Amino acid sequence: MTKVLSVVLAGGAGKRLQPLTLKQAKPALTFLQRRRIIDFVLSNLWHSGFKQLLVLTQYKPHSLLRHLQQLWQPVFGRDGFLQPCQAAEQLNLGTAGAVAAEISKIRDYRPDVIAVLSADHIYKMDYRQMLARHQQQQAAVTVAAIAVPVAQARQFGIFIVDDNFTITGFVEKPQGAVPQIPGRPGFALASMGNYLFNATSLYQLLDTIDLSAPCDFGHDLLPALFAQRQACVYDFCSNRLPGEQSLPHYWRDVGTLAAYFHSRLDVLQHTDWLDGPQQDWPILAAKPAAQPVWHYSGVVQRLKPAGLHPFYL
Repeated sequence: MTKVLSVVLAGGAGKRLQPLTLKQAKPALTFLQRRRIIDFVLSNLWHSGFKQLLVLTQYKPHSLLRHLQQLWQPVFGRDGFLQPCQAAEQLNLGTAGAVAAEISKIRDYRPDVIAVLSADHIYKMDYRQMLARHQQQQAAVTVAAIAVPVAQARQFGIFIVDDNFTITGFVEKPQGAVPQIPGRPGFALASMGNYLFNATSLYQLLDTIDLSAPCDFGHDLLPALFAQRQACVYDFCSNRLPGEQSLPHYWRDVGTLAAYFHSRLDVLQHTDWLDGPQQDWPILAAKPAAQPVWHYSGVVQRLKPAGLHPFYL
């Protein structure tokens, strides 16, 4: 059985989301109905059965750490673990640098595959299907991507792929001609920033990093694998979830105020997508405390909820 260790990147300052992120990290922001942004990736991991994970924090982590410790660590601790790893706030590491800084902990778990996942996207995904694709292709890394219309492609990093979806190149926010999906004209493959690495391949990449300068996966490390044809794409549109999904294959990077509020509006129009009696892939949330009843001068009043209860599961 393949042993997967998940590494969740949750240290972002979210400068484009200010003033919302002046006092807390972007993944800790409240989204809707008692859910924080990070709850989407953690729910996906839980449902997918990926229950061994490190959460890398850095910028203003206090509310995020409290959320993880009070709500998520007991859930993953039932048959796995969730371990927060805090980096010094003054460091500028980049995505790959943040993972490299924890490489000794990662090696200690002896994983076969390492999932590197962003903590600040709104989506649902069964990572087991991406793992199956990764193993089938026998690539060093598999990157999740979503098909977007060519007219929108200039907002994203776009992959160039061959007919087998092996990555041959990458264009960051293309200003000229947009590389299109083979056999699907009018659409391009945008990076979702989620990766599955063979452990040995990731170790070899991270061994080359100089932690005195920031280093990112997409810009600095992956091009070498593209050149060697050792990277492939997993098409998010092929992911299938159980039950009815009123927002099928929905994904949004909520990195700006406009994206954050537009995504909230999208989900507000489909609240059954979050949970409900017919929802087989709910985004887990803290249960509100019961409101105790007390009497004063013959008037029944309700106290403000005192705290949070365990998760809906």
